[in-house]
Amino acid sequence: MLPLTSSGPSRRGSLLHLTNSPGGTPSLGLQPIRDPSNLRFLAGLLAVTTCLLFLGLHPDTYPLSGAFPRRRGLSGLVADSRLLARHAEAAAGADQGPTPRPLPASPAPTPPALPAGLPEDFDAEAYRAYHPHLDLPSARAAAEHYLAHGREEGLVAHRLRVLLRYTACTGLINQHYSHIAAFSLASVLGAEVVLPPAVCRDSFAHYFSVFKEKNEVQWAPVPLDSLLDVPALIAWWKARGIHVHETPALTPFPDLTQPGVAFPLYAQPGVDPDLVVRVEGVYLKNMELGELVDLAREAVVGRARERLLAARGSSGPPSAAVPYVVLDLPCSFFMLRTLSDLGLVSGVARSLAFAPALHALADRVVDEMTRGGVLPFNGVHLRIEKDARDWAMIMGGEQVVWQSYVKTMRGVGQNESVPLYAASGMLTYGASTDMLRTVAFLKHMRVCSEIHHKEMYIPKAELELLNSEQEALLDFIVLSKSRLFVGFGSSTFSFYLREYRSLQNMSRSTSSLVDASIIGTDALFASAGTVV
Repeated sequence: MLPLTSSGPSRRGSLLHLTNSPGGTPSLGLQPIRDPSNLRFLAGLLAVTTCLLFLGLHPDTYPLSGAFPRRRGLSGLVADSRLLARHAEAAAGADQGPTPRPLPASPAPTPPALPAGLPEDFDAEAYRAYHPHLDLPSARAAAEHYLAHGREEGLVAHRLRVLLRYTACTGLINQHYSHIAAFSLASVLGAEVVLPPAVCRDSFAHYFSVFKEKNEVQWAPVPLDSLLDVPALIAWWKARGIHVHETPALTPFPDLTQPGVAFPLYAQPGVDPDLVVRVEGVYLKNMELGELVDLAREAVVGRARERLLAARGSSGPPSAAVPYVVLDLPCSFFMLRTLSDLGLVSGVARSLAFAPALHALADRVVDEMTRGGVLPFNGVHLRIEKDARDWAMIMGGEQVVWQSYVKTMRGVGQNESVPLYAASGMLTYGASTDMLRTVAFLKHMRVCSEIHHKEMYIPKAELELLNSEQEALLDFIVLSKSRLFVGFGSSTFSFYLREYRSLQNMSRSTSSLVDASIIGTDALFASAGTVV
């Protein structure tokens, strides 16, 4: 058993319309869809139905004990795809008035009887999906192959329960992209998800490198609810048939200077180590969603087959030997090419709400800075801290970086008539002199009337209670509310902030990024970082 928090019964089926009802309660999207982004999301989901024979990995029930339940056969796949089709038709004809009631559908044909001798948990569709190389044309062909060859060869013929674990690594938004990639994969697999710890750094003044001899940053695991609204996340996915487990433990924690092999290390009582399989080589790989699904299928089915071969001759159904498989990923940052299914990714991104406490702090800052919402403000993310010094060197020096900032700020429309909220890690490590010079320079260049920052509105004692990534998140939320925003092109913080503002229905024309194409991250960011 898994003694983890359970979120209660779940719905079956994975082709769910990821929207919220007008009252804010998660729903299955049983309303007309007029928003083009929602239609794109539906289209994206329909596009992956060719992969979805691997889907029905949803839990039937989740008792409070967290024990693994027995699994029924595949159900709901055809019904779900037809439901999506009906939603799309309803959206297309939403403004065309009532339509005639269709004639009653003919009853579904009775499935052909399968030969005798099959185990009670045999699932023909799962057998065909798990072993596509067999090219079996029908359920009967699958059953006959299993009886003739599959059982002896240890081929998996029951629907597997899959538990996905992963590591979210390094800075605030790199962690966020790790969640987006992992949940996108889980939603297609129909796998349960175990939430990883969040992480924070010791200081923005320290240089980070994946090379141990150069790295100065120390990372420490912290509770995930310090950054995300975990109860809302669990409830959102529960309504869509995906069970999400809370983080079992913070430690032991992997070495984040080696993110490509930073697999979860925490102890999870009830998990059989022999039922855990690792997938390597995904960190920063920017892979198509279909490629990731294939990797997961091969790993999960391969581990299950090993267990079945070892258990040959034992009594009981095959599922008794393989009640579940745990699929472990290292840091999942940028493992997914989000453009391969942007509709799905947009829905996933919307599910990852930030912590309410940080929203409340940001609201305090904005309320005081704008005098209760009366005054507008612009925003800038100044990625000029000590841990970003390599970027300045690549771009030709700090002067080039500052000139690029001013050019971009003027280009998007920031000027001396509107105050500016500046987000920077400089003040977190006492670089007050550098910040004063920054204020004087930007005012002299007439891109703002005055400059504000969180330290002006949140008492030092309160800020000291926040870890590094919480302070970054506070800045992020404030900047998301600015009239115009400028960030740095090679910063995932800036790049995702532009995406997040679009998720909040703000025009992309209100956000602009400093051209840092010489650093060489633009193509990867566009492919693996775009979410809307």
